[in-house]
Amino acid sequence: LYYPKRKQGLSDRQKVVVDYQYERKAKNMKEFLDQNMPNFAEAVRGSLDSFNEKAERNGLPRVVLFASKARTSPLIKYLSTEFRRRLLLAEVYPTVKNQDLLQKFDIEKESLPVLLVFPLGSEEPIRYEGGDFTRRKLHRFLSDYALDKPVEPKKKSSSSGASKDEKKAPEAQETEQDKRQGVKEEL
Repeated sequence: LYYPKRKQGLSDRQKVVVDYQYERKAKNMKEFLDQNMPNFAEAVRGSLDSFNEKAERNGLPRVVLFASKARTSPLIKYLSTEFRRRLLLAEVYPTVKNQDLLQKFDIEKESLPVLLVFPLGSEEPIRYEGGDFTRRKLHRFLSDYALDKPVEPKKKSSSSGASKDEKKAPEAQETEQDKRQGVKEEL
C-alpha cells in the first residue's frame, strides 16, 4: 500500500489528512468535499447576544444570514473561510427558537434567505438586494464591508495565564529598565 508522506512546512500545526473512501465519481467527490469544507460561520440559536459580543470584542463588522434550510451550504462555508477574521458571519436557521429574530428584523419565511450586514459602528442593518445568491455577487457585496486586513483574535485574559512581566506593577518594570540602562552606561 501507498502511505503518503507528511508534508513539511513552516507551520507548527500538524496537517490533518482525510482519506477518501468512496466511489471515484464527480457527484460523490463533490459531496465529500462539501462535507469536509471548513465552516467558520457562527450558528445562532435564539439570540444574537454572544455573536454581537464576539464581534465587538474583535472589532469586526457583522453579517447575519437568515438561511432557508437548516444546513450550511458550501457557498456560506466558502464565504466564512474567505472573510475569516475580516468580518463575523452568523447563520440563523429557520427554527422555532429563532422566530423572535425573524420578527425582530421583520423577515417573512417566504422571503428567506436574507443577508443583513451591520457595518462597524452601526446598529442599522444593510440588506443584500442583489437578487440570487451567487458566489461572485455575494463576494463583491461583502468585500465592501469587510476589513482590509485580518484581525488577530484577542485571547481571553485569565489571572493564572498572565506572564511574569504582566503580573509586575508598571513601576517595577520601569525600575528594571533603569537598572539595565545603568549597567549598560557603566560598561
